[in-house]
Amino acid sequence: MANNGWGNPYYAAAAQSGASDLESYFFGSADAGKGLTVDKPPLHLWILGLSVKLFGLSYLSVLVPQALMGMATVLLVHRTVAIYGTVRQAFLAGLFLILTPVTTIIFRFNNPDALLLLLWALAAFFFVKSVHKQSAAHLYFAAFVLGMAFLCKQFQSWIIVPAIATAFLLFGFGHLLPRIGRLASAAVVMVLPPGIWIMITELTPATHRPWVGGSVGNSFLELTFGYNGLGRLTGQTGLGAANPKDFEGVVGYDAGILRLLTINYAPEVAWFLPVAFVGAIGLIAGLYRRRQARAQALVAVFVLGWFAATFGVLSFMTGDIHPYYTCMLAIPMAILSSHAVETLWVNRAKAWHRRGVALVTLVSLLITSGILTWFEGWLPWAGFTAKTLALGASAILGLWLGSYRPRPIAAAYVLAGSSLVLVPFLFILESISTPQQGSFPISGPVPAYESWHRRDAEQLRLNEQAKYSQARGEPVVREIALRLESTPLETRWAAATTGSQNAALYQLATGRPVMSIGGFSTSDIFPLIGDFKEFVQDHEITYYIHQPGILEWANASENTREVVSWIESNFEYEEIGGVRVYDMRRLSP
Repeated sequence: MANNGWGNPYYAAAAQSGASDLESYFFGSADAGKGLTVDKPPLHLWILGLSVKLFGLSYLSVLVPQALMGMATVLLVHRTVAIYGTVRQAFLAGLFLILTPVTTIIFRFNNPDALLLLLWALAAFFFVKSVHKQSAAHLYFAAFVLGMAFLCKQFQSWIIVPAIATAFLLFGFGHLLPRIGRLASAAVVMVLPPGIWIMITELTPATHRPWVGGSVGNSFLELTFGYNGLGRLTGQTGLGAANPKDFEGVVGYDAGILRLLTINYAPEVAWFLPVAFVGAIGLIAGLYRRRQARAQALVAVFVLGWFAATFGVLSFMTGDIHPYYTCMLAIPMAILSSHAVETLWVNRAKAWHRRGVALVTLVSLLITSGILTWFEGWLPWAGFTAKTLALGASAILGLWLGSYRPRPIAAAYVLAGSSLVLVPFLFILESISTPQQGSFPISGPVPAYESWHRRDAEQLRLNEQAKYSQARGEPVVREIALRLESTPLETRWAAATTGSQNAALYQLATGRPVMSIGGFSTSDIFPLIGDFKEFVQDHEITYYIHQPGILEWANASENTREVVSWIESNFEYEEIGGVRVYDMRRLSP
């Protein structure tokens, strides 16, 4: 795991800041100078900051918590399915979750998504348990977990809520009016944790807390409804979002029902979609025929609603989206897939179930073969083996005309399953063996065709990052780092630079606060030009590390460009290791 370095340096540096300063910890400041927060709520950073505080700053202290979250998530999914399903079905749900390539990379990177999946799994466990035990307390536990999840990824964390509310309203315990009352009480419990933190943040004077990263007006509410809310869904730049259409020639506008089957997303999550859809059809049929017990019907509505809402959002959102966002689909997809496999296995003596396995195996093979066409030259034997296994299994199951023979039918099922998991398993091995570090984790090898997936895959790899340094953060120049380390300890910021990744890399290397001008992608209006001049006048910034590339690559704010232009016009610089370093204590003649 340590071969991934800092994982995402942006969050590693914020954890470093939180471990050294309580105020930075509470607000999620990206630097110990308390200048600017990350563009997410701080719950994820509270865990990482505590780990750094207890075990010191290292690669492992910011990455091991993610692996532990992954293990806990798989365990909770297993335990949840075991409440209403068989032991085999519970095992399969955990296995499908593990074998979804995007989850492997998410649980090895210090982005907040690993925590989000853990909290969803915990909320689902408490919710299913509440119906199994007819316990309102467990329902309120689930609501509290979802309230905390809001402090992980805001409204994205509540995509599961409509499914829970609908399922409980239709099939929860007790009469209708008490059910409505319990849901209302759960809603109050859910909004309390984020409500308290947001109230403290909004009521704290702006001069006494860091600027809210990702917002235009230094407001967490604006971040919630804009950049991380409606902006993500609609792509309206007026809401603070970057639309994928802005990345001309790389991403394109691909929102639609087939988005998850395109090159940017299919390698992460599409492998088991056919099996999940079979599971969904089975649950819908059971609901229609009313053959399920009340608790099982509740689980069916819950999982179907969760899967449908997530699939819809991922498919049709037109705002800022990254391939790793598909991890949102992993848990409900795994649960539906386990239901499908369990049903098809239990009914393997029936010919039409065996035909169903043959059909879904061929559809899955079609998706696998399609994905592999984007990775020309990568393990050619893998595709051949998967095809051989799938075609062999389909031939046995689809053409068997004799009486039911347990052993050959069971062997065909094993072949079908092997063909399904072989290539995604190899994708996972590729991810584990390749050192990666950056903002947008992505699994598997690098595609042969130009795409957003290819761009992210290349810039993650440590041996290929040089060509992306202007956009994602230049490699730390040791001589510059030594200068930062020699600045007086009382200096608020040892240096400032453009872009949060560049700032994070120098902060992690030196242990000294580094200001990010313009935030993550230089689009923030922090610091205001007037405030920056005051910081310099008060000797709170010692150096400026020039990184002009990101100003060309990103949609930098006018304020960011104005700050950089003022520095270039008024201060002396020297070139160190090919990088301009401005001394903010020395005006140019």
